[in-house]
Amino acid sequence: MTKEIKETIRHYLLLRSVSQFGISFISAFYVTFLITKGLNLLEVNMVNFVFFTTLFICEIPTGAFADVFGRKVSYVVSCSLFSLGMFVYGLVDSFWGFALAESIAAVGATFASGAFRAWLIDRLRHQGFTGSLGKVFAQEQIVIGVVGITGPILGAFLADKNQSLPWFAGGAFMAVGAVLAAVFMREEDEFAYQKFSFKEGLKSMKETIRVSARYGASNRAVKFILITSFAQLFAVQAPNMQWQPFFGQFLPNKTSFGFLFASMSIAIMAGSAVAPWFLRQVEGEKKAISLTQLVIGSGICLTVMFDRIAPALGIFLAHEFARGLFLPLKDVYLNDNIPSKERATLISFDAISRHIGGMIGLVVSGVLAHYLSLPTAWIFSGLVLMVITILLWKNHQ
Repeated sequence: MTKEIKETIRHYLLLRSVSQFGISFISAFYVTFLITKGLNLLEVNMVNFVFFTTLFICEIPTGAFADVFGRKVSYVVSCSLFSLGMFVYGLVDSFWGFALAESIAAVGATFASGAFRAWLIDRLRHQGFTGSLGKVFAQEQIVIGVVGITGPILGAFLADKNQSLPWFAGGAFMAVGAVLAAVFMREEDEFAYQKFSFKEGLKSMKETIRVSARYGASNRAVKFILITSFAQLFAVQAPNMQWQPFFGQFLPNKTSFGFLFASMSIAIMAGSAVAPWFLRQVEGEKKAISLTQLVIGSGICLTVMFDRIAPALGIFLAHEFARGLFLPLKDVYLNDNIPSKERATLISFDAISRHIGGMIGLVVSGVLAHYLSLPTAWIFSGLVLMVITILLWKNHQ
């Protein structure tokens, strides 16, 4: 491995860690922050709904931007917009202010989506890299895991001092990420600039939908994954958005949320790590995915049935562990059952199905929590996931 290749990988991991660290500052107290600003559970979910909707709308246009102006420019813009969104969050105190901040950050997220990893792959190929990209991505997951443990604890500690400080700290780190990207990212002969065509972008989107709809209707494996992804993202919005108000009744301060979020990150990493072993024990990808979904759904239901932190937290972390299991299992199953020619298209449509499931889940769980109760939202969400999983399993055996 040449010096230039090592430098590219090192810069990629550095930039990934800085941006992830910036975002992680607010992970452990995000919902609590919005509630203390006067928002109810429905309004909290609707703020996040703005994020999902913006992701859905901007994915294609920002991808075209990266193709025209380069992956480096796209990533610098991404970090800059994320930084701006976090600073806006720390300064405003109304629903519409938070919605504005979410939309800015979501546009930033789409500018990095695909572009940053594409830069790494193209740069390494240009430099003659012939090794395993899997090792690079494994290092990336370790970096994300470490940051996912330390960042939320520091952010929650700052929130105990002043609730705006984690937003400002995260925004500052994202700004540093933009500067570092401008300095370290190189994009020379390996990138061929393209001419922008809105017409071609729409044509690409229509083709994605057409091919995915055809495979979704005729290919049982694709149909299974699309419905599974939709159902899970629908169901997990309740715990995603409401774990802080639920566990807040047991915790003494905001710093405690940081340690709880760190425990969640560890549980997810552990689940991902044992996924290959679990698949060997179950002997069947579809069966393994279905069992994992049932654990996730039952965990969501059972967590809110306890009024003591020990059993509630134990079950909740088991559900997080199962969520860590799910993604590698789903990726293996999807890639083993779709043709190479349509792989990128169907993976894109899988992401779209997750966005739609998340959007609907935010609205439904927010309405149920606001007008009925938080436990009702969790139990309903978990039951929906379990019922859909059982029906899918029976119809796709």
